[in-house]
Amino acid sequence: MQKPIQTAIALAAALLTAAAPVPASAAGALDLNLPSLGSSADAGLSPQDEYRLGTQIMAEVRADPTYLNDPEIMEYLGRLGYQLVSHAHTNTYNFFFFPIRDASLNAFALPGGFIAVHTGTIIAAQSESELAGVMAHEVSHVAQRHIARMIEGQSGNLAVTIGSILLAILAARAGGSSGGNAAAAVAMGSQAAMIQSQLNYSQNAEREADRMGIATLYDAGFDPRGMEDFFARLQSNNRYYRSAAPAYLSTHPLTVERMADMENRTRQLPTRMHSDSADFGLIQVRARVLQENTWDGWTKVKKDFERSLAGASGVRACTLNYGVSVAEDRLKNPDAAYAAAQRAMRCGIRSAVLERNLTRTAFNAAKTQQAKLAALDAARTALSRYPLSAMMTENYVDLLYALGRHEELINFLRNGTALSEASSDYHALLARSYEALGRRSLQYMHTGEMYARLGATEAAVYQMTLAQKANDGDFYTMSEIDARLRELRRQFDDEKKDRG
Repeated sequence: MQKPIQTAIALAAALLTAAAPVPASAAGALDLNLPSLGSSADAGLSPQDEYRLGTQIMAEVRADPTYLNDPEIMEYLGRLGYQLVSHAHTNTYNFFFFPIRDASLNAFALPGGFIAVHTGTIIAAQSESELAGVMAHEVSHVAQRHIARMIEGQSGNLAVTIGSILLAILAARAGGSSGGNAAAAVAMGSQAAMIQSQLNYSQNAEREADRMGIATLYDAGFDPRGMEDFFARLQSNNRYYRSAAPAYLSTHPLTVERMADMENRTRQLPTRMHSDSADFGLIQVRARVLQENTWDGWTKVKKDFERSLAGASGVRACTLNYGVSVAEDRLKNPDAAYAAAQRAMRCGIRSAVLERNLTRTAFNAAKTQQAKLAALDAARTALSRYPLSAMMTENYVDLLYALGRHEELINFLRNGTALSEASSDYHALLARSYEALGRRSLQYMHTGEMYARLGATEAAVYQMTLAQKANDGDFYTMSEIDARLRELRRQFDDEKKDRG
């Protein structure tokens, strides 16, 4: 694992996302008048290095309580994100989109294609095009290799610059005017000139991400004014967020020039209307519930939904009932959660989010084994309608696990397609059932594979060592464990050398 100061420096590097201009060829069919820059970053930090750095940072991010490992929101963000990526003219990265439980309006990109969206951003978006606009901006930061370009430009001074700016971020997190003054004091220290140069560079990167983001947004079928509208509202509300920097802060300095540039570019494009998907509203109300993490918070949100239901009908009523169901589930009221889930289905919205909620709440509210088996059958049927949905696959697997049907669960996962062996969730689910069956070598092996895919190589080595010591697998299993342990040890040794 990284030492604290190394982790801090690496994390700060990811948060700065700064760069030089983007190639005009990446702008798609639109002529955005982007200057050509070449590929100087390719000679420095490789995409593979970026990805390795990103996975190491993500190990820290996942350990933070603000990381929201929610299948519904993650699958929605992934689907929306890849709709944008497919038009971003990049095949360098495997992008991963994830939510952060934070009420502020923010999103940030990490090295290697890891993109975070705050729940506050999801909730505040007034259309799907607005949310997509924010995500397109972050996709552009990654696609244009802004972090690699920053590292290439800073060379030996990078650690000092990043360390100084990290201190400024931490000082700002103290809140209030004193926090802001502390941040300013750091910025005006001995590294003031270097920091100011870096911040200016970051503003250039922001403008470039705006331009590429608008092209991507338009090509993906969204209203390009979504980015402009959201950022304009963010600018007007910015004073409320300056003194409370989120745990993973990516600075997006909004200037008059940036806003004018966005407005000019969107005005040049033909009008494009985009109808929000049903899932957009469902994910918004889900994010409102999950942004809270206390009993009082969930109760308040539920009451807000119930008040809004008084004047709602059609799709809006179903969306609000879904929100009530999610809140009731958090409040440990299974019967009320199931009743609200049934009401949410009445307007005929075709959505995996609604079907997953219905089967889970039905299972939780079931009073008999027969009722639980009926919920399992419903989950299997729902999965057949969404066979490539990891969320629906995990839903079915969770119910199999709850019923103690572990051999069936293992066979299902090994023969399925929605969750691949490259997924950390795939190995986590297998490890859980192997533990229940008392098959220790396989339990530890899959736990180790889970850690390996999350970038936690040291933890993966430890689990594989336990798998080897348990020695209760067949010849082929133990041979696989031995070979994988050797591979992971070599990888961990290489990582230690890279960190010095």
